Amino acid sequence: MKLFMGRWTHTLDAKNRVSVPRKVQEVLRELGAGNAVVLTKGLDGCLYLYTEDEFARMADTLEDGPQGDAENREFARSFYTSAEGCTVDKAGRLLVPEELKTKAALADKVLFAGVGRRVELWNPEAFAKSQASADENYESNAQKVLR
Repeated sequence: MKLFMGRWTHTLDAKNRVSVPRKVQEVLRELGAGNAVVLTKGLDGCLYLYTEDEFARMADTLEDGPQGDAENREFARSFYTSAEGCTVDKAGRLLVPEELKTKAALADKVLFAGVGRRVELWNPEAFAKSQASADENYESNAQKVLR
């Protein structure tokens, strides 16, 4: 299946490297992404990990937006300037840039959450809080989203 699903928690080492879950690596291969990914600031306090193709698709969405709109420009500026091309090394590890590590408040553990076309990297405690709220609103959100 060519979607990211599931969640895993891995240790972030002293050099800011974290092992990418095997299932995530498998989907990257299925998508033809190889070991190249893009990591950028996400929403709700996490980081987004995209394949290069998916990042390009997101860029198309941003570039198709109204360039005269200040919110569009501001978001695009932040989204692009926080983006880093990264490589999953031969040992299956990802180096998390220090600035992005700080933005997501990552410390010794990283929670990977497969969310369809992207993977989110979370501080596990922040994810637990976010998920508690999402679980509480699951049915009402489903009624709005799944029409």
